[in-house]
Amino acid sequence: MNALRLTGLSLCLVTELAGFAQETPADSALQLKEITVTGSRLENFSAGTKIQTIDSASFRQYRSASLTNLLENESPLFIKSYGLGSLATSSFRGGNAAHTAILWNGFNLNSPMNGQVDLSLVPNNFINKVSIQYGGSSTLWGSGAVGGTIHLNSNPEFGKGITVSAEASLGSYMTYGQNVQAEISRSRWISSIKLFNASAKNNFEFHNTQLPGSPKVKQSNAELQQSGLLAENYFRINTLQKINVRFWYQHNDRNIPPIMLQTINRSNQQDESYRITSEWQRSGAKTTCMARIAYFDESLVYSDYAYDYRAFNRSQTVIAEGEAKIRLHRNHFLNTGVNNTFARATADGYDGNPQQNRFALFASYRFNSKTDQFRATLSARQEITSNTLVPFTYAAGSEWILSKGFSIKGNVSKVYRLPTFNDLYWNPGGNVNLLPESGYCEEAGVLIKPIPAGRKINFSFEPTVFNRNMDNWILWLPGQSYWSPQNIMKVWSRGMETRSELGILLTGKFKLRLSLVTNYVVSTNEKGKTENDASLGKQLIYVPMYSGFGKITVDYREFSLSWNQKYTGYRYTSTDNSEYLEPYWLSALHASYKISFNKYNVTLFAQVNNLFNEQYQVLLNRAMPLRNYQAGVSFQFNKPNNNN
Repeated sequence: MNALRLTGLSLCLVTELAGFAQETPADSALQLKEITVTGSRLENFSAGTKIQTIDSASFRQYRSASLTNLLENESPLFIKSYGLGSLATSSFRGGNAAHTAILWNGFNLNSPMNGQVDLSLVPNNFINKVSIQYGGSSTLWGSGAVGGTIHLNSNPEFGKGITVSAEASLGSYMTYGQNVQAEISRSRWISSIKLFNASAKNNFEFHNTQLPGSPKVKQSNAELQQSGLLAENYFRINTLQKINVRFWYQHNDRNIPPIMLQTINRSNQQDESYRITSEWQRSGAKTTCMARIAYFDESLVYSDYAYDYRAFNRSQTVIAEGEAKIRLHRNHFLNTGVNNTFARATADGYDGNPQQNRFALFASYRFNSKTDQFRATLSARQEITSNTLVPFTYAAGSEWILSKGFSIKGNVSKVYRLPTFNDLYWNPGGNVNLLPESGYCEEAGVLIKPIPAGRKINFSFEPTVFNRNMDNWILWLPGQSYWSPQNIMKVWSRGMETRSELGILLTGKFKLRLSLVTNYVVSTNEKGKTENDASLGKQLIYVPMYSGFGKITVDYREFSLSWNQKYTGYRYTSTDNSEYLEPYWLSALHASYKISFNKYNVTLFAQVNNLFNEQYQVLLNRAMPLRNYQAGVSFQFNKPNNNN
C-alpha cells in the first residue's frame, strides 16, 4: 500500500506542475526537437562527464547482433563474456557488473535480485540510439550508477511515412538471425512493431588448455534460441502534449556449456521477460513536465538434467516517476523530480518473497554563460529505502570552451549502490545488515577539436583522467559452512582514457575514418580482510590494466570496409595477482555494399571475426571461438507522407 500511495503522489505532483506550465503558441511548441524528454537529464544536466554516442554507421554493423557485440567492439568497456550466447556483463573503470546502470528510455533495467543486466539478451535491432556515460551519476539515475551508465533509447520521428525493413543473416556454427520492422509515422502519431529471432548451435572448435597438449575440441551444450517483439506507439495529443506506450516481450532458451575442466554439462537456462512502459510529456515555453510508469516482469528457470535439479526465479518491478524541467531565466535551468521503485522477488533460494520500496527526490541546476562558452551543473538526490535514508548524494560539473577547438571539463560526485536481494536474503548466506556501498568519483578531461578551414579533414583528441574511492564494497566470503556477503573492502580505482578520431574526405565519394581508444585502469583493494591479506594493494581480479582498440573505415560510394583491432591486457584470476590470463589481440573485418533504387535500399554485408585465429580466454576456462564468419542481407523501404 505504501508503494501505491507513493506512486500516486509522484503522479499527482507532476500533474500539479503541469497546471502551472505556461501556455505557448503552436508554432513555438513545434520548434522543439522531436525527441521524447527521456534523455533530458543526460543531455542537459551531465556537465563535466564523458559521454560517448555510438555513431549510426557503426551501429548498423551490429543490427543483427546483441548489445554484447556492439559494446565489446565499439567501446573501451571490458565485457565479461562467458562464451558465445552466454552471460555477458560490463565493467566500467575497474567496477563490477552491478556498478553499471543500464537504462531503457530512462527506466533502469538492472535486476533487483543480482543488480545486473545480461547484455547478450539485449537485441540491437530493438534500439535506435546507444549512449555511454562514464563515471558516477547516482544523482541522476540512482543506485548502481557508479562506474558508468549505458543508455538505450528509441528515437522516433514524426512524419516519416511508411517504413519497412527486414534483415537475415547466417554465420559459423549454424548461427541464424532474422529481424523485421514496420513503422507508420504520421504528423500526429507513430506506430511500429519490431520482431527478431536468433538461433545458434555454437559448436565451435577451441584448444582446451586444461588437457595435455591443449588438443582442439568442439564446444558442447551451447545451443541458443531467442525471439522477441517490441511494439511502440507515440501520439501527439495537441501542440503541447505527447504520450507513448511501449511493450517489449522476449524469450530466451540456451544451454550452458561446460568449462574446460568439465567433461560434460547438461545445464539449461530459460529467460522470459515482459516490459511495459508509458510516458506523458507536456512542453511549455518555460516548463516541460513528464510523468511515466513502467512494469517489468522477468523470470528465469535453471535446469541441470545431469543432477535432476531445477530452480525458478522471478522478479517484478514497478517504476513511477514525475519530472519537471523549468527555465528560470535565459541562462538558468532547474530539473526536479520524484521516483518510486517497488520490487519483489520469488526464488527457491529465498525464505519467503522479499520486497523493497525505494522513494527518491532529485534535483539538478544548470547555468549557461551568455555566450554558451561555459556550462555548470549541480545535482542532488535523497533516497529512502524501507524507511531508511540512503546516503545523500550530490554532484558538480562544468565545461568551459577556452578557445575555438579547445575545451576543458571536470566533474565530482558522490555515488552509491544498494545491496541486492541476493546479498540480503539468499539462504543460506544472505546478510540483512549490509550497508550500501558508497564513495566519491572525480574526473577531468580535455577536448581538442580544431575547426578545419575546409571540410576535408576533421580531427579530435579527448584524454580523460578519473579517480574513484569506494567504501563498504560488498564481497562474498567463505564461512564455516557457506559463503556470506560482508562490507569488507575499500577499493581505489584510477586511470586515464583517450579517444582520438580522424576523418579525411579524399574526394567527393571517398572517405577515410580512423579512431583510436586507449584505456589504463588501476583498481586495487585498500583494506585487508585479514591481518596478512595478500590481496592488499593488488589489482582486482578480471580488471585489465591496459586495453584499447583501433578502427579504420573506408567508404567509397556505396561500398564500406572497416577493420577493427582490439587489445585486452592481463587479467588476474587470483586476489594476490599470482595467477592471470594472457593478453590477446582480436581483429575483425566488415564489408558492406548498398544498392538503392526508387524507394528501396538493399544492403549486402559480410564479417570475419578473430581474423588471425587467436586462441584466448576472456574468463578463466571459458572457451572462446577461433576464426568465424557472418554474412547477410538487409532490405528497407520507405514511402514518405504525401500530406502530413
